[in-house]
Amino acid sequence: MKLRGIFCGVLLCATACGNTPPGRTFYERNIEPILIDKCSSNTSGCHRANPDDPYQFAAGNFDVTSFANVQKRRDVLQPFGPYPYPLLLIKAVGPGQLDVQYGSGFQPIEVQHSGGSLIEVTSDAFFTLENWLDNGATEDGLKPPTPPAKGTGTCSTSVPAGFDPTPFGSNAELADFEANVEPIFEKHGCNAGSCHGAPQSDFFITCGSDDTQKLFNFSQAWSFVNNPVEDSQILRIPLAVAAGGRGHTGGDQFSSTTDPDYLAIYNWAAKIGVLDFAAGDANRQFFKDNVQPILVSRGCSFEACHAPEAFNDFKLRSGTPQGFYSAVALEKNYELLRDNFMAIEFPDARRGRAVAKNVIGDDARITTVGGIAHRGGAILETQGAGPSDPALCPQPWTTASTPFCTVQEWLTRERAAAGLPAMATGDTLPIVYVSRTGASTAGRLEFDTFQGGADLQVAPATLGAEQSIASVGAGASLLTNCTGLTAGTADVQAPDVSNDGNTVAFAARETANDPLEVYTVDLTTKACTQITPTQPAVSGIQIHNFDPAWSPDGLSIVFASTRGKSGPGLSRRLFLPQSDLWRVLVSDTTQVEQMTFLSNSEISPQFMREGRVTMTTEKVSDTGSGAFYQLSGRRMNWDLTDYHPLLAQRHFSPYADPTGDLTTSNPSIGYDAATDIREGDDGDFLLVLSDVGSDGKPLLAGGMGTLATFNRSIGPFEMGRSDLGYLKSVQFFDPLGGATGDANATAGYRAPFYMPDGEYMVSYATSTTNPVWKVVLVNPKLNTQTDLIANASDAVLAYPYPPRAMFLNRRQLVFGGNALLADDGHAILTSPDMPMTMTVLTGNLRRGRPIAAFRKATKLRILAEAPCGPTCTGNTPSGVFETQTELGTADLASDGSVKVQLPSRTGVVFELDDDKGNVVVKMTEEHQLGPSEQISMGVSQSLFDAVCGGCHGSVSGQELDIEVTPDALTGASQSASVGNSPTVIGN
Repeated sequence: MKLRGIFCGVLLCATACGNTPPGRTFYERNIEPILIDKCSSNTSGCHRANPDDPYQFAAGNFDVTSFANVQKRRDVLQPFGPYPYPLLLIKAVGPGQLDVQYGSGFQPIEVQHSGGSLIEVTSDAFFTLENWLDNGATEDGLKPPTPPAKGTGTCSTSVPAGFDPTPFGSNAELADFEANVEPIFEKHGCNAGSCHGAPQSDFFITCGSDDTQKLFNFSQAWSFVNNPVEDSQILRIPLAVAAGGRGHTGGDQFSSTTDPDYLAIYNWAAKIGVLDFAAGDANRQFFKDNVQPILVSRGCSFEACHAPEAFNDFKLRSGTPQGFYSAVALEKNYELLRDNFMAIEFPDARRGRAVAKNVIGDDARITTVGGIAHRGGAILETQGAGPSDPALCPQPWTTASTPFCTVQEWLTRERAAAGLPAMATGDTLPIVYVSRTGASTAGRLEFDTFQGGADLQVAPATLGAEQSIASVGAGASLLTNCTGLTAGTADVQAPDVSNDGNTVAFAARETANDPLEVYTVDLTTKACTQITPTQPAVSGIQIHNFDPAWSPDGLSIVFASTRGKSGPGLSRRLFLPQSDLWRVLVSDTTQVEQMTFLSNSEISPQFMREGRVTMTTEKVSDTGSGAFYQLSGRRMNWDLTDYHPLLAQRHFSPYADPTGDLTTSNPSIGYDAATDIREGDDGDFLLVLSDVGSDGKPLLAGGMGTLATFNRSIGPFEMGRSDLGYLKSVQFFDPLGGATGDANATAGYRAPFYMPDGEYMVSYATSTTNPVWKVVLVNPKLNTQTDLIANASDAVLAYPYPPRAMFLNRRQLVFGGNALLADDGHAILTSPDMPMTMTVLTGNLRRGRPIAAFRKATKLRILAEAPCGPTCTGNTPSGVFETQTELGTADLASDGSVKVQLPSRTGVVFELDDDKGNVVVKMTEEHQLGPSEQISMGVSQSLFDAVCGGCHGSVSGQELDIEVTPDALTGASQSASVGNSPTVIGN
């Protein structure tokens, strides 16, 4: 203690007096030696990038060898949310050494550090770092000023869907709020677009321009009131740090606790009290008391991990160091975790993404499938507690249970409340599949080819231990009551099961002269209904309706169809019937709507857990030196907005050397085609990858290829890359060998489906020219394959799950906005930095961005691709049909931003030109905008590393440039063009 006291005096003098010897900063004298010794030298250079590494990778993306590199990770240098210490200190001392408050109690912070415990809490090194960090982690050791900031950008009039104003309209404190509190928000600019007018903010408030908006603002403010009142986030956060405030990205809005505005909010908050999140719901109370504390103590809520500004979808809302979590934060965290990151349909918590990423994936003690890759490690594991296995969780549950068993208990309770089946050993679940004794050779785009001799069958699957499939009984036909379809004669395709676990959608036709139509059949009653009406062929092209997929709310079916926006046509390279995605409301099949509007085919729609639609999109263009052709994964929102790349955009991708030749390329996904894309219950995507020939036709019959999974939270994949620090987002599975998806293949897979024990049910055949399919199980952990059903393919398991909400567009950071225009024939696109955005739209390697070359662009040119008619042929040297019409141009602003109005429901191609009209860069595929869509596409170069770098890599290609900043929440859509009237392009 005496040494610490002496050091304290020296530290304060050096900090306060600013006595800095020439050429030596406070940081160099006092901080750098500790970081070098403890975090670099002492741990074999784990927090030191190799100078010879072009990607500048360091463990944890944290390099301590210079002040500049340390400052790139401001998120580890300052306390965040509920944590009283910065992450740097928490990691350095190791798990269990520091506490965090939750509610009225304290619990140890159990954040693992691969380097172990480096600094004792009682050491001078800890105290030195603590004081430096408290003073803002500056080079001179002096605390920087935090003046109040005024928000910019317009407020929002958008109240989130589902808000019920009824409970708030009669509250006795509403009048006080409207008269004395809401004006303070307006006075300080709190509802500006760059502040709390951004819906991604924890504390989101609208313009308050009508009664519903005012009631929403009232509900939001109430949610951030705590007891004691002075610990309310609505007061503590904007209060000056010197007066006891927490620190506010908007600066010190209240100078002291005697500030009149502070007192007005305080008095209102004291009267209204705390808004109860649980409101008597036992499962919500269990989450609040037991699950949310785990997320805090295990470090999930750190700024660079799962905070709202982090670059992933699991964006947890945070609390305060006083242990307070607002009702808003708890509500969002509860719903996000339960609905999107837990697989409530299955009894094993390891099947959901939130748990699968936080248990040991290759634990030899677990015989079934373990976890999946997570940058943060297996944070639910407990030293000495045994494997994370539901069967080993002691019953009944107690507060002494491990974190894994606590989350497992919450899942069990939620399943019971939802009335879901137990899935115990000996129980049965239906497997629905296509039965066919002969071969099935048609590829996924060859749907026009008749594949008769099939039947739609259902068989009972008996469950074994841990929801494995122990056996499958005899199959029975489901076509008995399907008028016009004959079992063993018809062409049957693509079954999919509704969330009721009982209604199957499928496509079928009786003869080659009939078009494919979508049907539904009830597994219990066998009642069969044709959903899509049969239409006559047009110009020799059948009007096929196929590849049905149930929406997760159970109300609609999305399917592929050749009917087209202006009649059927052909695709522009293979000249096969061209298909778009459509959707139909099952309760009223006259309610049919087209979803995609491009000139090539979209097929195989499926749904993400969050309610977005996925698909395989056929991308074609003539590049001048040949044809660009790729079958890639895309996704879009339910309101037809945010048509967006998903996976497998290119076999080879440019920008392998962004500082040199832009034509240099490296393998990206390494295959020409990604088909049969389906999100697994653990959030990874299952898919089939294969190659095509020089003519674009599949090399392998039957739509077969290699089986793979894609972990989209890691980012783009580069085949063959294995340098230190590069994480592979794609894994390949070929237990028996030969299913390589390329010209060397001797076997292949199609139609993968995720199972309750984490295995993959998939179709498999050993002939690449005349495949006879069987259904097998692939264990991705053990890399084994087991036969399941002979002479069968395209199998799906039928099980119920609660209906899930559909994903609608919203004002957000990147590639999102509001669908609020009065004219649904148009859309408004704003890009804060179009040259920066085009580096992502035209290349997807994690090697850097050629932004310097793209800065030559001064103009955005919009082109429309002419569809290929019923009889068209290739009109380019590469054999592709390509006829593009210019819709118009728009000048880029000085910061590269642009704002344009474009036709919606129309395929468009973006091109950037320089001031002489030369093409700088041009997309090789089409994009589309939804009706009434307003979208902010991409971010400025200054924020790219923070918003996009975690997945796509930094602008420079160096890992150390990837950062986290709260500016990502509110500044990503700001630009010189954002407030301008759009340039009108097209009709």
